[in-house]
Amino acid sequence: NSNDCSPTHFLWGLQRIEELERMAHEGALPAVALDQKEKQKPEIVLVPEPARVLEGETARFRCRVTGYPMPKVNWYLNGQLIRKSKRFRLRYDGIYYLDIVDYVTSDDSASIMVKAVNIAGETSSHAFLLVQDDEGEYVFYAGEKKTSGKLIVAG
Repeated sequence: NSNDCSPTHFLWGLQRIEELERMAHEGALPAVALDQKEKQKPEIVLVPEPARVLEGETARFRCRVTGYPMPKVNWYLNGQLIRKSKRFRLRYDGIYYLDIVDYVTSDDSASIMVKAVNIAGETSSHAFLLVQDDEGEYVFYAGEKKTSGKLIVAG
């Protein structure tokens, strides 16, 4: 015969939770000790912008993500997961960065996607990597379709 489900035990549990919440509010406990925060679907609040680079330059993409628990963020190049390497630098300082270095040629023009996932849901955002060759041509991919031509950038 266990008394674990007795009203007294249940009430004590509630009081204990309230006490922990009060202590957390007053700063007596680290917030991490209390996982009562409401789950939030990821949201990309700073979306990656298209990168326009000359051949041989480094292309940088960045984004900022909110959500709870902290979303897992992955970058994709033409649908393929990007892993950290000499060519792909991944960094986080409150903002997620992707640098594509060294081998950027017009053959690298591509679709970049960033995806953020947590238990509450997922979201993604796309940007293009536009590489300008010596003749001033931009070559880029929109899905599977390759396009080239002069790209006029306003401003």
